[in-house]
Amino acid sequence: ADKGGAIVEQMRRLGASADWSRERFTLEPDMSEAVSEAFFRLHEQGLVYRGTRMVNWSPNLQTAVSDLEVEFSEEKGKLYYFKYPVAGGGPDDYLPVATTRPETILGDS
Repeated sequence: ADKGGAIVEQMRRLGASADWSRERFTLEPDMSEAVSEAFFRLHEQGLVYRGTRMVNWSPNLQTAVSDLEVEFSEEKGKLYYFKYPVAGGGPDDYLPVATTRPETILGDS
């Protein structure tokens, strides 16, 4: 199902007045360029910024997803611990790291 539909449905229930016949999905190829251009201009004007924070990333959509569109579920998992040596440090100098995805460790270089 189209996850964006949940937000539109919420807007409609709240009584938002819009020309719904012109609704478009921002990741459609012909819309994606316009969206990128708009964000570029807003960033140049200091109206949006890029910050460090957790986001809900969709590997399928290749984009961030709103908290409102995420279906959270508890899952049992295992936490793996690693010790990264500190450059220039001694044998006891390391940075402890924990992850649930050890397959990503090889990409940490």
